[in-house]
Amino acid sequence: MAITFTWSVKDLHKITATGAVYKVEWSCSGVDEVSHSRSGSYLHTKTVNVPEVTETVDVEEVTETVDKVTGFDDDGNAVTESVTRVVTPAHTLTNKTPAYTKVVQATPDHTASGFTPYADLTEADVLAWCKAGGVGAKNEALITSNITNKIAAQVNSTGMPW
Repeated sequence: MAITFTWSVKDLHKITATGAVYKVEWSCSGVDEVSHSRSGSYLHTKTVNVPEVTETVDVEEVTETVDKVTGFDDDGNAVTESVTRVVTPAHTLTNKTPAYTKVVQATPDHTASGFTPYADLTEADVLAWCKAGGVGAKNEALITSNITNKIAAQVNSTGMPW
């Protein structure tokens, strides 16, 4: 089973003043005995390092005063004394969020070396952005799986001969 994949750019979103493309809408179709396609979009991104964050909260001591029965008088009445006890001791809570890296949408820098002016872009250049980082292989694998499942479904059938 040889599947032919066709990638295409459906639309580009750019900053008019600089020609910097920040979003690409793409489509990929695969054709064999049956066909299947996927569409998606590519967003220009950058990596941001988020530093470790430590938050500390001091919790004050909580006390309560209660009357404690210490005995009874000659008339049988309870004799009490006020007692203060600690319900929650003073303490400090610390929450630490470790440093991490995240990917965020970014505006392309039209002054950076290697920047290709909008007028000089080719569909092949733009599709290379879309397929980078394994996205192309992942989408082609999903299409292959869907086509294989459709073909397998055609091979199996149900019914009775009478």
